[in-house]
Amino acid sequence: MEHSDAERRRSRGRAALRAAPWLPGALALLLAGCASHPAVDAPQDTPRDAPAAPAASTTADAVAAASAATAAEQPGVVPQVRTTRVFDDDGLRFDNLLPAARLSGIERLGEGRYRVDIAPETEPVNPSAWYGFRIHADAPRALELRFAYAHGHRHRYVPKLSVDGRTWREARADEFQLDADGTARLRLQLAAGELRVFAQPPLLPEDFEAWSASVATGLGVEPATFGRSVQGRPLRMFEFGAGADAPVLLVLGRQHPPENTGTQALMGFVEALAADTPQARSFRDRVRVLVVPLLNPDGVVEGHWRGNARGVDINRDWGPFAQPETRALRDLLQQRGIGAGRVAFAIDFHSTFRDVFYTVAEDPSRAPDGVLHAWMAAMQAGFDIEEKPSAARTPVFKNWAFCRLGAPAVTYEVGDTTPAAELESVARHAARSLMELLPAAAPPSAAPACPRFDAG
Repeated sequence: MEHSDAERRRSRGRAALRAAPWLPGALALLLAGCASHPAVDAPQDTPRDAPAAPAASTTADAVAAASAATAAEQPGVVPQVRTTRVFDDDGLRFDNLLPAARLSGIERLGEGRYRVDIAPETEPVNPSAWYGFRIHADAPRALELRFAYAHGHRHRYVPKLSVDGRTWREARADEFQLDADGTARLRLQLAAGELRVFAQPPLLPEDFEAWSASVATGLGVEPATFGRSVQGRPLRMFEFGAGADAPVLLVLGRQHPPENTGTQALMGFVEALAADTPQARSFRDRVRVLVVPLLNPDGVVEGHWRGNARGVDINRDWGPFAQPETRALRDLLQQRGIGAGRVAFAIDFHSTFRDVFYTVAEDPSRAPDGVLHAWMAAMQAGFDIEEKPSAARTPVFKNWAFCRLGAPAVTYEVGDTTPAAELESVARHAARSLMELLPAAAPPSAAPACPRFDAG
């Protein structure tokens, strides 16, 4: 069957979705530029460095150069050393050369048994214990991996496995075990060739671009660059719907690198707004939608747990605006004249341990006659979703959107393990419910005082 370019881009974009033991490896990584023991005059079961394949090496060199440059600006960030480690006795190679990979060390514990050391980009950090690496086996063999995390962090994500980077599966119950003490073990029967092991299937900037282009093309618009990240990657957005003076629905995503399920929800939500249905067409006639699906591309490519290239949580920078990513979006809105009285609703997609929507306690639209109250009622009528209001104190996006733009604002959190079909169903229901409410609800005319909001 023939497929359009837009369909092929959409397919590529969505296909990507399907305690102390760390210290020796981390020290060796920093001091010797490798992930475990040095190879000089080493016994046979000690790993050695191997030259990387040219394509992978080029990618790794570019990422490493950018990492080193930004690490100089932010001394608290330890750049990940991209390398391949070879274990001749077992016929195995491990590397962290792929974009979004994170592997801090690897140590052979015995025949076919290894400890995988994972450290975050900085500390303290949110416990989003992201990891990713590639294994190459010379011949079929059994392999056992034990995960060890720096700074007392614990395993969070069930491993996702792929032989080609396109089709992924979750490790089965007979392959993955989480012990009572928090130790994670992965037991695999490897075939000859490559296997990728990641916390979640990596969704990279090019995947976001393919998806954005697909949706935008279907609406007769094009994605645009509105700024640059710390490492110089383009920050991309697209907008559609009513004219420049219409009320705005602001949709934001991927401030935190590991949060794949939040991205999946954002995609389902936006696709419902962009659908060729009477409801969506009518909505687009009256409301303008501005979508920023990936605000932290550097963090994604670097395999960071939380921060941008400087190790900064950009969802704590909505007030200080010390980072180029948040500044770029603030400046875009100012340039478009999108301020208080223009934003009808703001929604920021994330992932956490369960489905929960964070709202602003002071928001008057949470009252029984308000748009946020009505939307939450529609969501909770069909799904088990908790609302957690909190005072607008910290410089997170939802607080800034409420305090400076006057917008009803939600941090839309999706559980790490929420099934894809379920999270998409919830996201599309969220979009349809909002489309019923927003055209009749005028944006707040002014931003509130927010005396407790800490702008940094």
